[in-house]
Amino acid sequence: MAETRLNENIIPSTTVVTAGDSAYAWGALMLVSSMRRNGMRHPVLVWAMDWNEEQKRRICALGGVTVQDIAKTRQCLACQKPRIMGCDAVKTDWVCWVDADGLFVGDCSEWLSSDDVDEMRIKRCNPPPPDFTPETLATWKSDVARFRGSALEESRYPTRVQSGVILLNRKWRPFLAAWDAQINSVLPPDVEILMKKGSAYYQTDESVLASLLCFGVDAPRVSEQYKFDGKVDRSRYYLHFGYNPKPWQMWNTYAMRFREEAYRTAEWLVEKGVVKAGDVPLPLRRGWWPLFRMLAPAAPWVWRVMKLKRRIFR
Repeated sequence: MAETRLNENIIPSTTVVTAGDSAYAWGALMLVSSMRRNGMRHPVLVWAMDWNEEQKRRICALGGVTVQDIAKTRQCLACQKPRIMGCDAVKTDWVCWVDADGLFVGDCSEWLSSDDVDEMRIKRCNPPPPDFTPETLATWKSDVARFRGSALEESRYPTRVQSGVILLNRKWRPFLAAWDAQINSVLPPDVEILMKKGSAYYQTDESVLASLLCFGVDAPRVSEQYKFDGKVDRSRYYLHFGYNPKPWQMWNTYAMRFREEAYRTAEWLVEKGVVKAGDVPLPLRRGWWPLFRMLAPAAPWVWRVMKLKRRIFR
């Protein structure tokens, strides 16, 4: 399989940042591999929790990658997005957060910056999710006013946002600090990925960000076009494995439609000598597909067991 030639015409002005514990090391490796095999030369910063030296070596072998160790915490690492995006290790004009459970399909380099420094490129949820209610909006407005000193009377947007990919100019570091402070103000210190259904902050960091975008007096403008979902160009997009378990753990019925892209990325890693064939997780090997196709309907139940185990033994 031939490597996609690096796009020499694109000078990276953006740092891609991501994070994960050791269970997401393969996800982060696949994410950065998808960038490099598609010609995306952007520097990458990975905040790693509890990774071993081999996991760090593999991802650094892809070139242009910096791994920064973070202290072990019971808090969902997604809640550290604003801190990572705003950290001093990011030297470029733009910063792009990307969840470590997805792949870039095609060369998305031109979308990793913008001519508008006041715009945040992020995906809007449309139509609004069920938890986007008058009660939720009232809580968001109240909390923003309480912790930020003031809030808009009406929400700027009729929808929420999804934070799998966030592109922002570095001029908005104060806003990132405000988002971080708001997370620490309204969420428990040990909050997991999702809070109790019905909570105003059901989607943790994402909901807090939405509250600031909707009611914050000084907030970036949300872009009209997200671009990373394939609607602008169906040959280039960010493929998000949004449900658990993840493909390197077990295929679920939603993610299995994207297996070819995952196989190609894992095979590229072997071809480039980053990993040995025997190191590739079984779900990412083509020969094991019949078994994992059969097991896919049981994936949600397997994930519940995995989640319970992690709660007990962490």
